[in-house]
Amino acid sequence: MTTTDLTPTDELVAGSTAAIDPVGAAVPTVSGSSAIDNSGDVETELREMEESADTLRKEGLISTADHEKQKAEVERTRKLFRELPAEDRQAIVRRRRELGLQILNRELAGAAIVPVALKIKHTRLRPLFEQWWPYMNRMSLNLQRFGQNTFARNELSTLETYLERELGKLEDYVEEQHRVASGYRTQREQEMRANNDIVFTPTIQRPALNLEVQAFSRFAVRALQVLIKFDQTMDEFDFMVWNSIRDQSDVNDEVTRFLRKFQPLGLRCYTTHMKLMTTVRGI
Repeated sequence: MTTTDLTPTDELVAGSTAAIDPVGAAVPTVSGSSAIDNSGDVETELREMEESADTLRKEGLISTADHEKQKAEVERTRKLFRELPAEDRQAIVRRRRELGLQILNRELAGAAIVPVALKIKHTRLRPLFEQWWPYMNRMSLNLQRFGQNTFARNELSTLETYLERELGKLEDYVEEQHRVASGYRTQREQEMRANNDIVFTPTIQRPALNLEVQAFSRFAVRALQVLIKFDQTMDEFDFMVWNSIRDQSDVNDEVTRFLRKFQPLGLRCYTTHMKLMTTVRGI
Protein backbone atom coordinates (compact mmCIF):
# COMPACT_ATOMS: atom_id res chain seq x y z
CA MET A 1 0.00 0.00 0.00
CA THR A 2 0.97 3.62 -0.45
CA THR A 3 0.27 6.45 1.94
CA THR A 4 -1.32 9.57 0.49
CA ASP A 5 -3.15 12.63 1.71
CA LEU A 6 -6.91 12.72 1.47
CA THR A 7 -7.45 15.46 -1.08
CA PRO A 8 -5.01 14.51 -3.88
CA THR A 9 -5.93 10.82 -3.81
CA ASP A 10 -9.68 11.29 -3.86
CA GLU A 11 -9.47 14.09 -6.37
CA LEU A 12 -7.73 11.79 -8.80
CA VAL A 13 -10.08 8.89 -8.24
CA ALA A 14 -13.24 10.98 -8.36
CA GLY A 15 -12.13 12.68 -11.53
CA SER A 16 -11.37 9.36 -13.17
CA THR A 17 -14.70 7.94 -12.05
CA ALA A 18 -16.61 10.86 -13.50
CA ALA A 19 -14.78 10.39 -16.77
CA ILE A 20 -15.94 6.79 -17.24
CA ASP A 21 -19.30 6.99 -15.51
CA PRO A 22 -21.88 8.72 -17.74
CA VAL A 23 -24.21 9.78 -14.95
CA GLY A 24 -22.31 9.07 -11.77
CA ALA A 25 -24.10 5.99 -10.56
CA ALA A 26 -25.70 4.61 -13.69
CA VAL A 27 -23.33 1.68 -14.12
CA PRO A 28 -24.60 -1.89 -14.27
CA THR A 29 -24.15 -4.14 -11.29
CA VAL A 30 -22.37 -7.44 -11.83
CA SER A 31 -23.94 -10.52 -10.35
CA GLY A 32 -21.11 -12.89 -11.22
CA SER A 33 -17.41 -12.92 -11.87
CA SER A 34 -17.73 -11.45 -15.37
CA ALA A 35 -18.98 -8.06 -16.48
CA ILE A 36 -22.52 -7.61 -17.69
CA ASP A 37 -22.93 -7.51 -21.44
CA ASN A 38 -26.63 -8.21 -21.58
CA SER A 39 -29.00 -5.36 -22.38
CA GLY A 40 -31.70 -6.96 -20.23
CA ASP A 41 -29.43 -6.78 -17.17
CA VAL A 42 -28.65 -3.15 -17.93
CA GLU A 43 -32.35 -2.39 -18.22
CA THR A 44 -32.96 -4.02 -14.83
CA GLU A 45 -30.26 -1.85 -13.28
CA LEU A 46 -31.72 1.31 -14.77
CA ARG A 47 -35.21 0.43 -13.54
CA GLU A 48 -33.76 0.00 -10.05
CA MET A 49 -32.14 3.42 -10.34
CA GLU A 50 -35.47 4.99 -11.30
CA GLU A 51 -37.10 3.33 -8.30
CA SER A 52 -34.25 4.52 -6.07
CA ALA A 53 -34.76 8.10 -7.28
CA ASP A 54 -38.46 7.85 -6.47
CA THR A 55 -37.65 6.52 -2.99
CA LEU A 56 -35.09 9.26 -2.33
CA ARG A 57 -37.65 11.89 -3.30
CA LYS A 58 -40.26 10.39 -0.98
CA GLU A 59 -37.70 10.31 1.85
CA GLY A 60 -36.89 13.99 1.28
CA LEU A 61 -33.27 13.23 0.39
CA ILE A 62 -33.51 15.03 -2.95
CA SER A 63 -35.59 17.93 -4.25
CA THR A 64 -38.20 17.66 -6.98
CA ALA A 65 -35.76 19.26 -9.41
CA ASP A 66 -33.02 16.76 -8.50
CA HIS A 67 -35.53 13.94 -8.81
CA GLU A 68 -36.48 14.98 -12.33
CA LYS A 69 -32.81 15.46 -13.22
CA GLN A 70 -31.91 11.95 -12.02
CA LYS A 71 -34.81 10.44 -13.96
CA ALA A 72 -33.69 12.27 -17.09
CA GLU A 73 -30.11 11.08 -16.55
CA VAL A 74 -31.29 7.50 -16.23
CA GLU A 75 -33.16 7.79 -19.51
CA ARG A 76 -30.12 9.34 -21.18
CA THR A 77 -27.94 6.53 -19.85
CA ARG A 78 -30.46 3.94 -21.06
CA LYS A 79 -30.10 5.36 -24.56
CA LEU A 80 -26.30 5.46 -24.29
CA PHE A 81 -26.04 1.85 -23.12
CA ARG A 82 -28.36 0.62 -25.84
CA GLU A 83 -26.04 2.18 -28.40
CA LEU A 84 -22.79 0.96 -26.81
CA PRO A 85 -21.08 -2.20 -28.07
CA ALA A 86 -20.96 -5.02 -25.52
CA GLU A 87 -17.21 -4.64 -25.02
CA ASP A 88 -17.65 -0.97 -24.07
CA ARG A 89 -20.26 -1.87 -21.45
CA GLN A 90 -17.87 -4.45 -20.05
CA ALA A 91 -15.07 -1.89 -19.94
CA ILE A 92 -17.17 0.55 -17.90
CA VAL A 93 -18.01 -2.08 -15.31
CA ARG A 94 -14.39 -3.21 -15.10
CA ARG A 95 -13.19 0.38 -14.70
CA ARG A 96 -15.69 1.03 -11.92
CA ARG A 97 -14.38 -1.96 -9.99
CA GLU A 98 -10.76 -1.03 -10.71
CA LEU A 99 -11.28 2.43 -9.23
CA GLY A 100 -12.87 0.88 -6.16
CA LEU A 101 -9.80 -1.32 -5.73
CA GLN A 102 -7.54 1.72 -6.11
CA ILE A 103 -9.40 3.37 -3.24
CA LEU A 104 -9.20 0.15 -1.25
CA ASN A 105 -5.42 -0.11 -1.62
CA ARG A 106 -4.58 3.44 -0.55
CA GLU A 107 -3.87 4.45 3.03
CA LEU A 108 -4.96 7.89 4.18
CA ALA A 109 -2.63 9.97 6.32
CA GLY A 110 -4.27 10.99 9.59
CA ALA A 111 -7.27 8.66 9.28
CA ALA A 112 -8.11 6.44 12.25
CA ILE A 113 -8.72 2.94 10.90
CA VAL A 114 -9.69 -0.51 12.12
CA PRO A 115 -8.02 -3.36 10.19
CA VAL A 116 -10.46 -6.12 9.28
CA ALA A 117 -9.43 -9.56 8.09
CA LEU A 118 -11.95 -10.24 5.33
CA LYS A 119 -12.63 -13.67 3.89
CA ILE A 120 -15.44 -14.04 1.37
CA LYS A 121 -15.69 -17.60 0.12
CA HIS A 122 -18.34 -17.33 -2.57
CA THR A 123 -17.52 -15.81 -5.94
CA ARG A 124 -20.92 -14.19 -6.44
CA LEU A 125 -20.27 -11.81 -3.53
CA ARG A 126 -16.88 -10.63 -4.77
CA PRO A 127 -18.20 -8.21 -7.45
CA LEU A 128 -20.64 -6.79 -4.91
CA PHE A 129 -17.79 -6.04 -2.52
CA GLU A 130 -15.50 -4.61 -5.17
CA GLN A 131 -18.12 -2.41 -6.78
CA TRP A 132 -19.66 -0.90 -3.65
CA TRP A 133 -17.76 -1.36 -0.39
CA PRO A 134 -14.67 0.77 -1.15
CA TYR A 135 -16.97 3.71 -1.94
CA MET A 136 -19.11 3.01 1.13
CA ASN A 137 -16.00 2.99 3.27
CA ARG A 138 -14.55 6.24 1.89
CA MET A 139 -17.95 7.91 1.90
CA SER A 140 -18.41 7.17 5.58
CA LEU A 141 -15.12 8.96 6.36
CA ASN A 142 -15.76 11.92 4.07
CA LEU A 143 -19.27 12.31 5.44
CA GLN A 144 -17.79 12.80 8.92
CA ARG A 145 -15.15 15.22 7.66
CA PHE A 146 -17.01 17.18 5.00
CA GLY A 147 -20.70 16.39 5.48
CA GLN A 148 -21.53 19.75 7.08
CA ASN A 149 -19.73 21.58 4.27
CA THR A 150 -21.57 19.63 1.58
CA PHE A 151 -25.16 19.30 2.81
CA ALA A 152 -27.60 21.56 4.58
CA ARG A 153 -28.24 20.53 8.18
CA ASN A 154 -31.63 18.96 7.48
CA GLU A 155 -30.27 17.19 4.38
CA LEU A 156 -27.36 15.75 6.35
CA SER A 157 -29.66 14.54 9.11
CA THR A 158 -32.03 12.93 6.62
CA LEU A 159 -29.14 11.27 4.79
CA GLU A 160 -27.61 9.87 7.96
CA THR A 161 -31.01 8.56 9.06
CA TYR A 162 -31.53 6.92 5.68
CA LEU A 163 -28.11 5.22 5.67
CA GLU A 164 -28.58 3.93 9.22
CA ARG A 165 -32.08 2.65 8.53
CA GLU A 166 -31.16 0.88 5.30
CA LEU A 167 -28.09 -0.75 6.81
CA GLY A 168 -30.18 -1.86 9.77
CA LYS A 169 -32.69 -3.46 7.40
CA LEU A 170 -29.89 -5.34 5.66
CA GLU A 171 -28.50 -6.54 8.99
CA ASP A 172 -31.92 -7.81 10.05
CA TYR A 173 -32.45 -9.48 6.69
CA VAL A 174 -29.17 -11.41 6.61
CA GLU A 175 -29.51 -12.38 10.27
CA GLU A 176 -32.95 -13.86 9.57
CA GLN A 177 -31.73 -15.59 6.41
CA HIS A 178 -28.83 -17.16 8.28
CA ARG A 179 -31.00 -18.23 11.22
CA VAL A 180 -33.57 -19.91 8.98
CA ALA A 181 -31.01 -21.56 6.67
CA SER A 182 -28.90 -22.81 9.57
CA GLY A 183 -31.90 -24.15 11.44
CA TYR A 184 -33.30 -25.93 8.39
CA ARG A 185 -29.91 -27.41 7.48
CA THR A 186 -29.46 -28.74 11.04
CA GLN A 187 -32.94 -30.28 11.05
CA ARG A 188 -32.52 -32.00 7.70
CA GLU A 189 -28.99 -33.18 8.49
CA GLN A 190 -30.22 -34.83 11.69
CA GLU A 191 -33.02 -36.55 9.76
CA MET A 192 -30.61 -37.82 7.12
CA ARG A 193 -28.17 -39.19 9.68
CA ALA A 194 -31.00 -40.84 11.58
CA ASN A 195 -31.99 -42.57 8.34
CA ASN A 196 -28.36 -43.59 7.68
CA ASP A 197 -28.33 -41.53 4.47
CA ILE A 198 -25.05 -40.36 2.98
CA VAL A 199 -24.38 -36.80 4.13
CA PHE A 200 -22.02 -34.59 2.15
CA THR A 201 -20.32 -31.66 3.87
CA PRO A 202 -18.93 -29.41 1.12
CA THR A 203 -16.26 -26.80 1.78
CA ILE A 204 -14.60 -24.08 -0.26
CA GLN A 205 -10.83 -24.53 -0.34
CA ARG A 206 -10.01 -21.32 -2.18
CA PRO A 207 -12.03 -18.27 -1.06
CA ALA A 208 -13.03 -15.62 -3.59
CA LEU A 209 -11.54 -12.92 -1.32
CA ASN A 210 -8.98 -13.23 1.44
CA LEU A 211 -7.40 -9.93 2.43
CA GLU A 212 -7.08 -7.31 5.15
CA VAL A 213 -8.98 -4.06 4.61
CA GLN A 214 -8.85 -0.78 6.49
CA ALA A 215 -12.27 0.34 7.68
CA PHE A 216 -12.77 4.05 8.36
CA SER A 217 -15.98 3.82 10.39
CA ARG A 218 -18.34 1.58 12.31
CA PHE A 219 -20.75 1.91 9.38
CA ALA A 220 -18.17 0.40 7.02
CA VAL A 221 -17.44 -2.49 9.39
CA ARG A 222 -21.15 -3.24 9.73
CA ALA A 223 -21.48 -3.32 5.94
CA LEU A 224 -18.65 -5.86 5.81
CA GLN A 225 -20.36 -7.94 8.47
CA VAL A 226 -23.49 -8.05 6.31
CA LEU A 227 -21.46 -9.56 3.47
CA ILE A 228 -19.70 -12.00 5.79
CA LYS A 229 -22.97 -13.13 7.35
CA PHE A 230 -24.58 -13.78 3.98
CA ASP A 231 -21.44 -15.61 2.86
CA GLN A 232 -21.99 -17.90 5.85
CA THR A 233 -25.61 -18.32 4.80
CA MET A 234 -24.40 -19.44 1.39
CA ASP A 235 -22.41 -22.18 3.17
CA GLU A 236 -25.74 -23.56 4.34
CA PHE A 237 -27.12 -23.28 0.82
CA ASP A 238 -24.13 -25.27 -0.49
CA PHE A 239 -24.90 -28.05 1.98
CA MET A 240 -28.55 -28.12 0.92
CA VAL A 241 -27.74 -28.29 -2.79
CA TRP A 242 -25.13 -31.02 -2.34
CA ASN A 243 -27.56 -33.12 -0.32
CA SER A 244 -30.54 -32.49 -2.65
CA ILE A 245 -32.43 -30.59 0.02
CA ARG A 246 -32.86 -27.52 -2.19
CA ASP A 247 -32.58 -26.95 -5.90
CA GLN A 248 -29.75 -24.78 -7.23
CA SER A 249 -32.23 -22.49 -8.97
CA ASP A 250 -33.93 -21.78 -5.62
CA VAL A 251 -30.58 -20.89 -4.10
CA ASN A 252 -29.75 -18.64 -7.06
CA ASP A 253 -33.01 -16.78 -6.45
CA GLU A 254 -32.07 -16.27 -2.78
CA VAL A 255 -28.67 -14.88 -3.70
CA THR A 256 -30.08 -12.59 -6.38
CA ARG A 257 -32.61 -11.28 -3.87
CA PHE A 258 -29.80 -10.36 -1.48
CA LEU A 259 -27.78 -8.65 -4.21
CA ARG A 260 -30.78 -6.54 -5.13
CA LYS A 261 -31.41 -5.62 -1.51
CA PHE A 262 -27.80 -4.47 -1.12
CA GLN A 263 -27.84 -2.48 -4.35
CA PRO A 264 -29.80 0.64 -3.24
CA LEU A 265 -27.57 1.26 -0.21
CA GLY A 266 -24.40 0.77 -2.24
CA LEU A 267 -25.72 3.07 -4.95
CA ARG A 268 -26.68 5.80 -2.47
CA CYS A 269 -23.26 5.60 -0.80
CA TYR A 270 -21.57 5.91 -4.18
CA THR A 271 -23.58 8.98 -5.24
CA THR A 272 -22.99 10.54 -1.82
CA HIS A 273 -19.26 9.86 -2.20
CA MET A 274 -19.28 11.65 -5.55
CA LYS A 275 -21.11 14.65 -4.11
CA LEU A 276 -18.72 14.84 -1.16
CA MET A 277 -15.82 14.83 -3.58
CA THR A 278 -16.97 18.17 -4.99
CA THR A 279 -16.34 19.59 -1.52
CA VAL A 280 -13.02 17.79 -1.09
CA ARG A 281 -11.73 19.15 -4.40
CA GLY A 282 -12.72 22.66 -3.37
CA ILE A 283 -10.76 22.64 -0.10
